[in-house]
Amino acid sequence: MKKSVFLIAAAAISCYVFAADVVKPKRGRPRGSSRPSGGIVEKSYSGNIFKIINAQNSIDAGHLANVAKKIRFNTLLPIEAHAGTINNDSCPFSAADKLVSESKVGAGLLIVENENLPLTLVAPERRWAILNIARLKADAPSMEKLNARFEKMLWCSVARALGAGYSSYKPCVLIPFKSLNELDTSIYPQLCPEPINKMIDTGKVYGIHTITIASYRTACQQGWAAQPTNAVQKAIWDEVHAMPTSPIKIKPETKKVKE
Repeated sequence: MKKSVFLIAAAAISCYVFAADVVKPKRGRPRGSSRPSGGIVEKSYSGNIFKIINAQNSIDAGHLANVAKKIRFNTLLPIEAHAGTINNDSCPFSAADKLVSESKVGAGLLIVENENLPLTLVAPERRWAILNIARLKADAPSMEKLNARFEKMLWCSVARALGAGYSSYKPCVLIPFKSLNELDTSIYPQLCPEPINKMIDTGKVYGIHTITIASYRTACQQGWAAQPTNAVQKAIWDEVHAMPTSPIKIKPETKKVKE
């Protein structure tokens, strides 16, 4: 019996090696890849948003925009980052209250640089959080380290403003830390599914709903794609909306005549 099993396994391996040697990918598009997708597009959204106001100058606005876009893509929540100004020497609570009082803003985050405030402040009943860059600049870190700290804390701050607490899952940005050194070495700059689900549930209470992101081809097939903006999208649009060249012909049903 053992000998038979061995022979069958050997034959299977031989067939696999033979197939791998004979079947070679064609030039051009790699084997197994799909047709052109037309890029990633987003469906029009009309609900409330989560708004970030950037009122500090130590972190580059482009870096903030990139991280905010990453959080938006991973959580599928309508997170937007905008520039703003406040008096950083005063208490920013009124500015945070003003932020969430804007039309179509369900919750928000205010980013400041204030030596008198802790690293983060969260007011769930007021629907906002505050992230203080001044505390991230301790120990005079390099710009690279400061940007890495900021990315992690931006994830944390958005999550906490939307009701997510600490996570027990280590590969998650929401695990507890007691120092900036732990933040640098122990914190993973991503959210695990558990807090994302909490953020989505809390967002619904604030009128913040998930957004739809898909390839342009999928958007065309589902009927919500905008007009094409380049040649690839135009080809996909024409392909999806083309009338069939050989439509199925259905013969009319004929009634049988009773004899």
